[in-house]
Amino acid sequence: MFRISILSFLILFPYILDAKVITDMAGRRVEIPEKIEKIVPFDNKTNMLLFPVAETKMCAKAWAGENSGMKMISESYLKMPEVDLQNAEEVLRLNPDILVVGTFVNKNTKKEITRYTKFAEKINKPLVVVDLELMNLDSTYMFLGELLNEKENGLKCVNFIRSVYSQVESYKSNPVKASAYIANSKTGLRTAPEGSSHAQIFELLGIENAIKAPMDAKGFSMISIEELMAVNPDYIFCMGKGNTNPYSEVKNSMIWKNLKAVKNNRLYNIPSHPFIWFDMPPSINRLCGLLWFCEIFKDHPSLSTKDKITEFYKIFYKYELSDKEYDSLQDV
Repeated sequence: MFRISILSFLILFPYILDAKVITDMAGRRVEIPEKIEKIVPFDNKTNMLLFPVAETKMCAKAWAGENSGMKMISESYLKMPEVDLQNAEEVLRLNPDILVVGTFVNKNTKKEITRYTKFAEKINKPLVVVDLELMNLDSTYMFLGELLNEKENGLKCVNFIRSVYSQVESYKSNPVKASAYIANSKTGLRTAPEGSSHAQIFELLGIENAIKAPMDAKGFSMISIEELMAVNPDYIFCMGKGNTNPYSEVKNSMIWKNLKAVKNNRLYNIPSHPFIWFDMPPSINRLCGLLWFCEIFKDHPSLSTKDKITEFYKIFYKYELSDKEYDSLQDV
């Protein structure tokens, strides 16, 4: 008996009822269904970007292996099935109306965006590109609210984001007279140097990045302990989950204790539940980082920071963060 795969069938017989053409945030004209009810995000940074406005329309989240040990996020997110975006047949079984990918529109070349569109073309599904730039997220949620007919949820996100932008703007005239270092990987010697998109929060708040070094293709640098001791940063922030978090290594090391930041009790573990506040992935989680760093470097009232971050969890993660949970966020 002749058999045809799901992939082959849907490619040979594309059929979009009541289609319309939109312009996405990368300036691409995309034909999409008039009514969007099923969405698949392209990767883990897009998962959480979509969730606040598309919780009931996400038929899956992109596989990231992130559910294990994840907490402080809605049960509906944790229970949502994962899909491997490398597997066309798996995606087509879900039969999404559109795929959505978040990327840095102004920084990425056409070639980078083409990497996403090739897969969408392969399965004959529309791909919509939205902007992940930290200081453009309000526009992103305005766009998503319109695209998905979720204007009320979109506006809640927009209003919150603009309140964060306003806070950051109010501190621009208050320079930071200190240097900071991001410690990543088990050894703490992998870092996001000056100019890296992974350290954008430092740049936005006028915090001097202690490391000025060439970056690898992913925007990180490996340095030696001698290089770190030479710059001797005022603050050290440890970033990572599980055994990739260097906080315990740094805190207990006989070598690291000679650094000014450790001596002066300016060693911090960046909160990482459900996602790291500083980066990795570079998505809405960085809004919490902006608020937290305003408290540390700009003397923003800690109670106000707590209230704003609790509000963030409610709007974006659909989770009621308790006082006890908030106080535990910096635990390793």
